[in-house]
Amino acid sequence: MFRHEDGRSLHPEHEPETDIHKALKERKARTWRSVGGEVKLEVWRPRARRRPDVVAVGPVLTVAGEVQHSKVAPGDIRARQKALHKAGDRVVWTTDRSADDIAFLHPVPHLSVPALSDYHLYLTEPRLEIGAGAITFEAQRCGWADLWTGTNRCPVTRKAVPCGRMHLYPTFNPRSYSREKAATTAVFPCGPRPHLDHLLEGILHGSWLPYRHRDRVTWIPATSHMEVAAERGGTLELAEGGSAPRRDRTNERACERRYGTAVVQGDAPEAENWSPCCGEKPPGRAGQPLVPACKLCRNSPTYYRRDELYREAAQA
Repeated sequence: MFRHEDGRSLHPEHEPETDIHKALKERKARTWRSVGGEVKLEVWRPRARRRPDVVAVGPVLTVAGEVQHSKVAPGDIRARQKALHKAGDRVVWTTDRSADDIAFLHPVPHLSVPALSDYHLYLTEPRLEIGAGAITFEAQRCGWADLWTGTNRCPVTRKAVPCGRMHLYPTFNPRSYSREKAATTAVFPCGPRPHLDHLLEGILHGSWLPYRHRDRVTWIPATSHMEVAAERGGTLELAEGGSAPRRDRTNERACERRYGTAVVQGDAPEAENWSPCCGEKPPGRAGQPLVPACKLCRNSPTYYRRDELYREAAQA
C-alpha cells in the first residue's frame, strides 16, 4: 500500500506513491473532470475513515477511484472497498498489472490497463485498453458456449437441455463493443475495445454497472444489467459490498443440504425400501421420512460398512 503525497498516513511504514501510481491517479481525475465531474484528490471521507486517491461527484453518483499498482492481501482490498461503499461511494479500482496477476482484485470492481514502459505514457496515450474487468454481451439462442461457466448449460435453468429461448452471453466480440458507441453520446466513445476513459465516464454517469459472477466482479453495460441479473441472479449490493464468498458452511452432503437431517432413527423405514441418493435425487419414497442415503451415511442401503452392521445385528 502507498502513503499519500501529503504524508498523512496512519501507517508510516507504507511506501511513498510511485510515478506510475501518480500518473494513473491523474488520468482518472482528468477524465472525470472532462465529463463534468467535480473532482478532488485524496479527500478525507469521514464515514469511511479512508482517503481514496480520487473522488468524483457526478450528476447522479459519487465515485471513488483507487489505484493499486502493487500486490496486496485481498482482505485489505475488501476492507477498503466495504468502508468506501458504506460511505456512499461507488468504487472503481485501477491497476496496471496483467489480467492473470490480479486475483487479489477480483472481489471488487476493477479495471486492468496494460503496463507501459514509461509512466508519462499513462497521461499521453489516447486509449488505454482494458485488459480485464469489463465485458459486454450478445444475445444468442440457449446452448451457446458460456464464458462465465465454461459450459453450454442454460443460464436460467442451469440444465444441460437448452430451453430454446434467447439469453445474454458474455462476449469479447468487437461488434458487441462497437454497439456501445452507438448507444451513448459519450465524450469518450467506445472503440473496437473498451478503454479506460470510456469506462470511467460510463461509471460516473451510471451507464456501466458492477456485476458479480461467482467470485469475480466485472463492469457490464447498464442496458444489460437488469436482464443479466434476472437470468443469473445477483445485485449491485453483492457486487459492491466487497464481501468474499462464504466458505464456512459445514461439510454436509448434498442430500442433507437440500432436505435436512431431522430424521429419527426409530422412525426410519427399512433399508430395503429406501431409494439410494446420488446427491441429485431425493432419498426416500412418497409418504416416508426423508433419509440421507449416500455411501457415508449409516442409514443408507449403499453404506460402505453395511455388511458389518448386518453382522452386529445378527450377533445381537
